[in-house]
Amino acid sequence: MKHPSHPTDETPPSRYHDRGQSYIEQEFQSAIEDLASAIESEHWFGDTGKHHRYRVDFILKDARLIVELDGHTYHSTKEQLEKDAIRQWYLTRAGYSAIRFTEREINRDVRQCVADVRQIYLERMQRAPAKYRVMYVDYTFVMKQMHLALRFYRDIHPDKTLEPQSIKSIIPHAISWLHEKTFITVFVFCPTEDRKEIDHLNSLVMEYETGEVRFNTLASDWYILDLGEHMEAYAHLFDEFILVADDPVYAAPFRADIPQQLSDRQVGLSTNKYLANGKLLRLGNQETHFVGTDLVQVRWQNVWYALGSSFGLHPYEL
Repeated sequence: MKHPSHPTDETPPSRYHDRGQSYIEQEFQSAIEDLASAIESEHWFGDTGKHHRYRVDFILKDARLIVELDGHTYHSTKEQLEKDAIRQWYLTRAGYSAIRFTEREINRDVRQCVADVRQIYLERMQRAPAKYRVMYVDYTFVMKQMHLALRFYRDIHPDKTLEPQSIKSIIPHAISWLHEKTFITVFVFCPTEDRKEIDHLNSLVMEYETGEVRFNTLASDWYILDLGEHMEAYAHLFDEFILVADDPVYAAPFRADIPQQLSDRQVGLSTNKYLANGKLLRLGNQETHFVGTDLVQVRWQNVWYALGSSFGLHPYEL
């Protein structure tokens, strides 16, 4: 997988020929007014050592927002539409949202286009969290545990009608059991054969009781390795990390994302050591595969609690 770097390197790749701002870019630039201090033009995403790099027209970094202007001639060919789709995939995986305007929209009312950007920018800044959190989800792990938990809870609650739940329904309960809130970016990784089960979640924004979830879905034959690689590649974009999985292959990449030194946490009259900036939703201490790794010192919750809650069970019934 190719992953974008943080958009701080403004040097274009050597093959790039600077065509200057297009007419619609100049029109948009001249109309931005009070957004001038927040918006920047011509930024590059990608690794300078690779050819896989993309130029964006305008960017508002603090809101993680990109503005793209599509000229009719340049963006109407089949080849360019395919390139735009790949580019969109690449940029959204960096945690950025893109607003697109056509040449016709800019020519018809550029000030309204700027007003639309301003409104989205202000809304995102109003709910921007003090910390950016990311949740990585191993879809296969969650689905396997869901069916095991469902069988268990049906046995001890034969009077209740308990049904399987989708990953969309489970995530808010996972967040609740981990005592999280505000904005969380969720990356769901699954094998290729399960792609159809989660594709509809891609780019979905879902509000929950105390915040907002933004879904990204990725399917591949090597999804476990891809999850770990993605976790390391995007570490610089997030402040706190949550992993919903239980496989020792994730220990190294997750460990690389959190502080090396242990922190102190006061619990009653005692002080416990733990690794900060990370949380796990995993199996219990008697079943977890993270035994023997540093991840046993990361705060955690049992995934079955979140699953049981998604079935409609109360905490005292779990």
